[in-house]
Amino acid sequence: MVYLNLARAFVNPQTAEISEQLGQRIWGILQKKILKAKDFPRGDAVQLPTLESLLEKNLKLASKPLKKKKSAGNLSKKKQLAMWKRHKMIVSLAQDSTFWILKIIGARNFPECELQGVIDIFKGELARYFESKTSQIKSDFLTEIFRRRPWIGHHLFGFLLEKCSRAKLEFRRVEALDLVIEILKSMVSSGNDESNRNASKKVLKNHLQKLSHLIKELATNMPEKPSRRAEARKFCGKVFRYVSTYDLTKSFLKYLAPEAEAACESQLGELYLNFKKIER
Repeated sequence: MVYLNLARAFVNPQTAEISEQLGQRIWGILQKKILKAKDFPRGDAVQLPTLESLLEKNLKLASKPLKKKKSAGNLSKKKQLAMWKRHKMIVSLAQDSTFWILKIIGARNFPECELQGVIDIFKGELARYFESKTSQIKSDFLTEIFRRRPWIGHHLFGFLLEKCSRAKLEFRRVEALDLVIEILKSMVSSGNDESNRNASKKVLKNHLQKLSHLIKELATNMPEKPSRRAEARKFCGKVFRYVSTYDLTKSFLKYLAPEAEAACESQLGELYLNFKKIER
C-alpha cells in the first residue's frame, strides 16, 4: 500500500506542479526504501491478481511515449528539459517496479498453471511492441526481464518468434533479435552432460520450424540500413551455430523452401554456405 500510494503520487502531474523537491523526495523513498531494499513483501498477504494488475500498469507506463502539450512550443527550454527529465524518471520507476513485482511473484513459487495471467500480460505488451510505433518500451528492458526471469522468456519464445517473423516494422524486427537470442541462450544449456544436451536439443528442435521461418523472413527482407543488416547477419550466424552444435542442420534445412535457400545464399553468402557444408 505504501508503494502504491507513493507511486501514484509521483506519477500524478500535480506533484511536479506543486514542487520538484516533493517529487524528488518521493522518488528517493521509492528507490531506497522499497524497490532496492533487501526486504520485500512475502507470503500470501499480497494476492496474485493484485500483482498482475500492478505488473500490467507498470509495463504500460514503461511503454508510454512522452505526451507533448499543445503549448509545448511556447515553453522555455528549461521547462521542456524538466518535462523530458520527469518522463524519463517515470519510465525508470515503471521499469524498476516491474523488476520488483516479478521478484515478489518469483519468491512465491506459484504453480505454473497459475502464472498464465502473467504470460498473457507480456503477450499483450509484446503485441503492442511489434504492432504500434507509439510503443516506447525498450528492447534492452525486455531483454533484462528475460535474463532475470528466464521462465517468462521460455513461455513466450514461440509467440515471440511468430511476432518477429510477421513484424511489419523493420526496426522492431531487428531490435527483437536480441530478445530471441537472450531466451535461446537460457533455454539451451552450454554444459557437456549428455542428459542436459539431449534436453537442450529437444527444446531447440521444438522451435526449429519457427526459427527457420524467421531466418527466411530476414533473408528475403534483408534491411537496407547497414547497421540493421549487420545485426540481422549476426543473428543468423548465432542461430546457425546453435543448430549445428546440436546436429540439427539437416532438420533445419528441410524447413527452408527453395526460394528461402536462394535468399540465404544471396544475402548471407559464406555464412550460410559454411553452415550447409556441416551437413555434408
